[in-house]
Amino acid sequence: MSTYITKLFDRLDRICFARYGNSSNGIVEWVIEQNPGIELYGIVLPLGITINLPDAPKKLDAPPVLKQIFLWT
Repeated sequence: MSTYITKLFDRLDRICFARYGNSSNGIVEWVIEQNPGIELYGIVLPLGITINLPDAPKKLDAPPVLKQIFLWT
């Protein structure tokens, strides 16, 4: 586990991308769960907030895949 102290104009999705290599597949939501109350700061985080960044989980639930629909055949 590592910690990150926010800098000016930091956003959680950018922090997750830098740490884990992506910001999709629920990784940002997972980091929010690991840091209760961080969602109260909004999109742009204030300076000096400490964020816990644990090791990435082995697998996060993938978003549902929609069945392909053909409008004209």
